Amino acid sequence: MVKISGWSGRKITQLSMFGLPLLLAGAALLGIFPFADGGPLSFGDHRPRVVLDPGHGADELGATFNGLIERDSNLDMARRVGDMLTRAGIDVVYTRTDDGRAFHDRRSLSDYSATFADLDARIAIANDADADLFVSIHSNAFPDPEARGIEVIYNPDRPFSERNRVLAESIRSNIVAALEAHRVEVPSNMTLSEAGMADAAGHVTPFFVLGPERELTREEMDERGGDWEALGYGRHASIQTQATRMPGVLLELLYISNEADADLLRDDSARHYMAQGIAEGIKQALRTR
Repeated sequence: MVKISGWSGRKITQLSMFGLPLLLAGAALLGIFPFADGGPLSFGDHRPRVVLDPGHGADELGATFNGLIERDSNLDMARRVGDMLTRAGIDVVYTRTDDGRAFHDRRSLSDYSATFADLDARIAIANDADADLFVSIHSNAFPDPEARGIEVIYNPDRPFSERNRVLAESIRSNIVAALEAHRVEVPSNMTLSEAGMADAAGHVTPFFVLGPERELTREEMDERGGDWEALGYGRHASIQTQATRMPGVLLELLYISNEADADLLRDDSARHYMAQGIAEGIKQALRTR
């Protein structure tokens, strides 16, 4: 996976500065790319469809620091972005519309089983919608309270890797530009590669919603605390996971664990500007299809 990010407080394995985000930021300040919601856009004969994926849900709260609950912040941001995209003539599908999970079947699942089923359902929703783009919305947290910034993760190893990259850069640069246009500064850009996210036990979880398909064994599920039988996989030794069939990114919108970033996430105006940046980034990526 590749991140386009602000300073994250993590070991940087690959660093490069991007001219494009700085150019877009300056263009926004000059009024070349206005951030007003505007009316419907023209995309020719094709009416684009975007899946917005507010991360976490139910008892999986995500990061909780500085009076913020990531689960709820993610949903609020997705709704803001979705409203702006809808007004621009873009169809929007949400993977969840309340504080619950994305799956609604009758399986009694908990812990990693519930997390796996939830992520699997999000992929199915995106594929069933036949969406053009997939954007998963999260916020970050880190033990070092100084870590802050905006990160956009994409997978460079999919068939549509270039569109993944364009979407990631477009969203990241437009969020920065929208904030800077209102004199809100965020850390400068850098890139780094990561295969996934490590938990406290040292398990590395791939960014599942970004794919690709992979083999998941019963042994791995057991190691992660999941219930193979409850998931309905019976005596199978392994399964093949689903993968999204469209370009997508995972957005880490600031660090809830950082006081300055948390202040921005609590500020209604700042949230509006960030939503405008996300929406504009999505629209720009759709225009470059």
